[in-house]
Amino acid sequence: MKRILWAGLLVLSFNTHAFFEDEDAREKINDLQNQLNSLKSDQLRSLEDKVTDLQQVLQGGSLQQFNSKINEILDDIAKIRGDVEVLQFNFESFEDRQKINYQDIENRFSRIEEELESLKNNSQKKEEIPKETTESNQAGEVQENPVTSIESIQGDIAQELESAEQQGVDGIDGNVETGKDLPPLIDEEQELNMFNDAEGLMRSTKYKEAFELFDRFVTTYPKSQRLVEAKKNIGYIQFALKNYKASLNTYDKLIANYPSHDLMPEILYGKANTEIQLTRITKAKQTLRRIIKEYPNASNIKSAKKRLKALESIKL
Repeated sequence: MKRILWAGLLVLSFNTHAFFEDEDAREKINDLQNQLNSLKSDQLRSLEDKVTDLQQVLQGGSLQQFNSKINEILDDIAKIRGDVEVLQFNFESFEDRQKINYQDIENRFSRIEEELESLKNNSQKKEEIPKETTESNQAGEVQENPVTSIESIQGDIAQELESAEQQGVDGIDGNVETGKDLPPLIDEEQELNMFNDAEGLMRSTKYKEAFELFDRFVTTYPKSQRLVEAKKNIGYIQFALKNYKASLNTYDKLIANYPSHDLMPEILYGKANTEIQLTRITKAKQTLRRIIKEYPNASNIKSAKKRLKALESIKL
């Protein structure tokens, strides 16, 4: 019987450490652990004493005293079982409350995000906002980060963006050379000139002008070999303008429509950065893990691993 009781106590003790790691959860777990310790130190000690008394009664040979001690021991065992059931119920109730609380927090963040988007759209009615593409409406938004624990990572992204503005966009999205060996055809020359002009504006941080020219390029040359790169640059410009939701939408369409393109590691990395700015940390981790798993030789693999390691060190 003692072995069964100890086994039950060990199972409950191990289950204690499987719950959530936040401060409130740890306080609740400590309280339940104290209850277990009290149960072990008081009731089990009392039970052991009664077993000792029972042995003495057996030696004395009184059947009435023997039956009395047996009944007392059985009552104590029943009480211990009841206490264990109460503790187990408390554990299950606590877990359910934690799930409800976390779901409520998630819902509140979603509402805050929607309200911020609405406020941003209202404040920009009198400003000129670049169109996302001819296929969708602009969903621009300057997202205020509600999670202070990822500020350092967002700061790293800002530094990458600043470095890209000084050295060219290749600093954040890779370096893809295009159009060096084109035949001297008029249409292709015009296509290359428009692309290079848009890229030059982007490198000069003239993002609105670059956006308009890349948008015109996509419309004018829908079958161009540079189409994916142009759309990727549109996503980058939207990110630079802090239109994070529009940027994320652009990257998602590229991933869906061109899953095998050579620029996919850079597209995924850009998507992960926008997800970080939108505080979608779980999604950002999944995107970075995809780069590491599917593109181990990508030029941005070191940056992806470093960013994933930083995100995984954050306790949300």
